[in-house]
Amino acid sequence: MTTAAATVVKLEPLADTHIDSLVIWRSRKEAQLHQPIADLGREQLERFIHSRMPGNFSDLLDHDYILIIADAMSGEYVGWMTIEVTSRLHGLVRIGYTVDKLYWGRGYATSAVSELSRLLFSESATARMEADCSVHNPASKRVLEKCGFRLIGIKKDYLIIHGERVDHLYYELLKKDYLASAAPR
Repeated sequence: MTTAAATVVKLEPLADTHIDSLVIWRSRKEAQLHQPIADLGREQLERFIHSRMPGNFSDLLDHDYILIIADAMSGEYVGWMTIEVTSRLHGLVRIGYTVDKLYWGRGYATSAVSELSRLLFSESATARMEADCSVHNPASKRVLEKCGFRLIGIKKDYLIIHGERVDHLYYELLKKDYLASAAPR
């Protein structure tokens, strides 16, 4: 797994102090470019996110979680990640990530996906991570491939974005592959 050496992130559990940042990020057109994000006001977002605050990774339940991506040096919030536990019993997780446009091209997404992979595979029963990205989003494709995700195929007409069905690339990362690639050679 390769990560951007100069960019180090920490993933913070979602807290009330992050709500204002999420409201701003989610409302930006750049965040909505490749994913179906609805504009939510602060009150709506508060209700939405209170059900998505993770506890310990070892205790993940079958529902969605949100983490905040912060620059480890400055502490600045740069984006957010989603974790959807599709089956705790089988160790299946889907992830997503969004970095604020002000921080694009600096390695934050790659660092965040790498860190989340490390956390999920070492601190939970996760055996398989999945991720999708729009076929029109080459930056996200590069992030997933840098982090060791393998392209499985294309989900045709997968999501409705701006009123049109958009194909998405479908990726996976298995714990056994992650551990094998992280082992010293």
